[in-house]
Amino acid sequence: MTETQDNYTIERVAFAADGNVQLRGNLYIPATGDGPHPALTLSMGYGGVKEQGALPYAEAFASAGFVVLFHDHRGFGESGGTPRQDINPWQQIEDWRRAITYLQSRPEVDPERIGLWGSSYSGGHALVLGAT
Repeated sequence: MTETQDNYTIERVAFAADGNVQLRGNLYIPATGDGPHPALTLSMGYGGVKEQGALPYAEAFASAGFVVLFHDHRGFGESGGTPRQDINPWQQIEDWRRAITYLQSRPEVDPERIGLWGSSYSGGHALVLGAT
């Protein structure tokens, strides 16, 4: 499904993670500029899902010219995986690496300019992922 806004389009996407799990999220693609664009991958903290208040951040970044991937962690929201509602920080960080790999595969994205943004607990994940 694709939804068009004034400054960006939103694609519902899925990408593979370890263990045959499909992670799902929204991919925001700016309507301006030729690209490739810088990109950000966003994630909610602890057990949150993308619909819990942080969508305005994704929309603001997309309006500013970033491709934005906002995914649900494994076992949460629309993403696959069992057990459901299980918070495994190391698995979440590993899955976030898959989100970066997915962004690198997209033609709209400059693979040399990908950043991380995490809310609350995922802010800590972003620090660990950036450091490793």
